[in-house]
Amino acid sequence: MKKNKLCQKLAIAFCGVALTTVGAAVIVSDTVHTINATPNHKGFNNWIQYGTLKYALKGPSGRVYPAGTKVARYMGNLTKPSKLSYPALPFALSLSITSSPIGITQFGGGDIAEAYVNLEDWQEIDDPDVDSFGTDIVESTFDKTDLASRDFHPVDSNNPDVPVANVDELNKAFDKYIGNHYDWKHMSAQDNKWGDTINNRYFAAKAMGVPQSTVDALAKEINDAVANYKKTGHLVSGDTSSNNAGNSNSSNSTAKPSTSSTSKSRVVRLRKASYRYTHKGKRVSKKLIKKGSYVKINGKTYRIKDKKYYRIAKNRYIRAVNVVKK
Repeated sequence: MKKNKLCQKLAIAFCGVALTTVGAAVIVSDTVHTINATPNHKGFNNWIQYGTLKYALKGPSGRVYPAGTKVARYMGNLTKPSKLSYPALPFALSLSITSSPIGITQFGGGDIAEAYVNLEDWQEIDDPDVDSFGTDIVESTFDKTDLASRDFHPVDSNNPDVPVANVDELNKAFDKYIGNHYDWKHMSAQDNKWGDTINNRYFAAKAMGVPQSTVDALAKEINDAVANYKKTGHLVSGDTSSNNAGNSNSSNSTAKPSTSSTSKSRVVRLRKASYRYTHKGKRVSKKLIKKGSYVKINGKTYRIKDKKYYRIAKNRYIRAVNVVKK
């Protein structure tokens, strides 16, 4: 199997050598590079869960991945997950340490539903450093078609299948929604609540195992909301009363701000992709809020570990440096 040259060099260089300052080592096999690490003492807790396929799966390329194929998933900088099962979080056929920012990234990926995997315990991985770029955590395929997909199904039809929804129309609807300018100051409480929750609902609808009917229903709801706003100035209501008080603790929304809004709570645009953090400065998810997105903040700045943050929801913060300045 042809390997990336950088990955090959790094795999050889790091075999049996410290990956970070506390001694993580890389063990190389034919198709899998498994990173074992000693407990992290730098304040970051990167949690990896390995697993193996319960039975053979066929990818969209036609390639069959036999039972026992190694897969892995990354939970993020949290305390050790309290359980083994997280059905909405897929496993990856390819998972690597990459730059921009330094982190553990589904480089290519190939999403595998948890239902297909024999779960192992979570392992703590040290926070990667610059010398670990290109090191593979798991590397079970180089097929670009499969690495870009989540459409894997059992070879034996007697094994239970996981539905794979087409989210193209949902993505189009969401892109249309975030491409508009919204005057949140003059919208109703119902409109603001809808805007505060739609991000999370959108990502939840794209999770593993969500049926097509649910995806299609949310796409229609978003399209209807955008159409309603163009007609009435409201997303989901006809209430013309504004609701500025009570939005200071709202969660992130991707709608563009009104330039006339003078409320303390405001919507800002991200100049770079941003993680979400707790009030202790712990990263809560591997998912980034993408560059150019709009998030609603309460207008205050918070200093956490000598860095400035904005609050976007209860115990959820983003780095102030990631926000476009006025």
